[in-house]
Parts: sequence; C-alpha cells; structure tokens
Amino acid sequence: MITEAVSTRMQLLRYLIVGGLNTLGAGAIIFTLQAAGVAPLLANLAGYAIGIAASFLVNSRITFNVESNRGTAMRFLIVTGISYLANVAVVFVVLRLSGAPYLAQACGIPVYTIVGFLGNKYWALKPGIDNES
Repeated sequence: MITEAVSTRMQLLRYLIVGGLNTLGAGAIIFTLQAAGVAPLLANLAGYAIGIAASFLVNSRITFNVESNRGTAMRFLIVTGISYLANVAVVFVVLRLSGAPYLAQACGIPVYTIVGFLGNKYWALKPGIDNES
C-alpha cells in the first residue's frame, strides 16, 4: 500500500512537470507562429495539437510507463476531452457565481489537471489495459 502511494505521488509529480513544460512549449509554438504571421486561431490549433501529441508521448512513456499505441492514444484523447469539459463546467459555474473571470480560470485549471491525471492513471494509460478483454 505504501509502495502504491509513493508510486502515485511520483507519477503525479512527473505528470505536473510534463504538463508545465508542455504548456511552456505549446505557448512558445503559438506565439512563434503568430509572430510569423499565422492567424491566432490557426496558431492556437497548431500549438495545442503539438502539445497534446507531446503530452501523450511523454506521459505514456515517462509518467505511466506504458507503450504508445492506437488504443492508448484514443483513450488519452477521450480523457483529454473529458478533462477539458470538466474545466469548462467549473469555469462556467464559478464565472456565473462570482463574475470573476480570472478566479473562474484559476478554479478550472486544477480540475483539468486532476481529472486528466486520474483518467490517465486508472484508464487511458494504465499498464496492461490493452491486454484485457
């Protein structure tokens, strides 16, 4: 039980580090593309697409130590979508209750992170899940 708790803490730490670095990298891509004249929405799409792909590759191999394949990629995308929807729901509710957009965003970020971590750890990037029927 203690070993599992330590393992989960280490995975969470790696997940947070990967997420932080990934956010910086995706942001750099977005701003670089915009500076090069790419339309903001297209730059945003490119930055997020590259960021999500990088997050999948690094988290699957380093954070959760599973092989990347089509099944893990599809589950990862589903978890990412659910995490985003949870984030938007929290932002919407906090915004409606408080009228404070920065507070709403600040409340949504940890929800996205927690839902993503748990969804990836226990389903999308869980070792051995592709061998189960």
